[in-house]
Amino acid sequence: MDYLDGFLEEEEEVYRHGGDIYHNNVKYDFSVNTNPLGISPLVKQKLYENLDMFEKYPDIQYLKLRRVIAAKENIPVGNILCANGASEIFKLVTEAVKPKSAVITAPAFSGYEYVLKAQGTKIEYYYLNEEKDFVADTDIIDKIPPGCNIIFLCSPNNPSGRVISKKVLLKVLSYCESNNIYLVADECFLGFVPDYEALSMKSEIKSNYLIVVNAFTKLYAMAGLRLGWCVCGNKGLLRAMRRLQPEWSVSVPAQIAGIYALKDKDYIARTRELIAEERIRMSEFFASKGIKVFPSDANFLLLKTEADLYKKLLEKHILIRKCSNFNGLERGFYRIAIRSYKENSILIDAIGNII
Repeated sequence: MDYLDGFLEEEEEVYRHGGDIYHNNVKYDFSVNTNPLGISPLVKQKLYENLDMFEKYPDIQYLKLRRVIAAKENIPVGNILCANGASEIFKLVTEAVKPKSAVITAPAFSGYEYVLKAQGTKIEYYYLNEEKDFVADTDIIDKIPPGCNIIFLCSPNNPSGRVISKKVLLKVLSYCESNNIYLVADECFLGFVPDYEALSMKSEIKSNYLIVVNAFTKLYAMAGLRLGWCVCGNKGLLRAMRRLQPEWSVSVPAQIAGIYALKDKDYIARTRELIAEERIRMSEFFASKGIKVFPSDANFLLLKTEADLYKKLLEKHILIRKCSNFNGLERGFYRIAIRSYKENSILIDAIGNII
């Protein structure tokens, strides 16, 4: 047997993500929530024009990229750290803080639990209520145990797609500041929301206890390039994270792609318009088929049905995200990305034949 056979065998189902196109015969992938427009044409053009740069080491300080992010987000350059996707940032935060106790929502992105368990952290779960459409509220403060060191909150939440109100986030942050608790605000899907600026916690980075995380993975469809960033007012924490980071974790193509992705503003406007229109169309279709559709502010929908959509759609080479491995969900929940009109129509026809 090869050394890597069965690697993470016991955990692979718990931490399985969408996008498993490498082990399935997939023609249409609705399991990952990336921009249906694909990578910006401007980014593709600039990557092609700079192919010769790929043989060189990346800028270890990724300074040009940070300057572009700083201008776009109106954040000082010194408060920005970039990494190999948001997942690396979550890892760096937990390694720097070394939390003994943490609070995360359930259901939520399994990556938080993954990095916390790697640190031996005791995790307290705040279970989101199905009857309330899986929306986090200020009662999460009641779930914070004495000695808690860190809290992870995602807005819009994955897999429910619901935004956490700024009022709730500010109350949680105030509690964290009074009790020396770090708040990690994951905003990787917030760019799909038109009210991004008003909802983002980046305006609160003066706090020493806030880390706001974002990425190019979802909004800019750059999952394979791996590029994320965080903003934080705590320079000591940022330095600690930076010291834990491999020297060249942000590659040359990732830096080039990030710089030009942020310059293509028309691309984001078209994305938001498409998502808003198709989210309504798909929600109405699912509801017409007796499938429970949870309200969403993001580029994906959480569904609940007794039909075995995953297996039957995979037979048609369509991949969706079954959510039974999300803590807080069960068999019968599915997450479906909002894709292009044409792709969505293919999915609608397929489900229409199943139900």
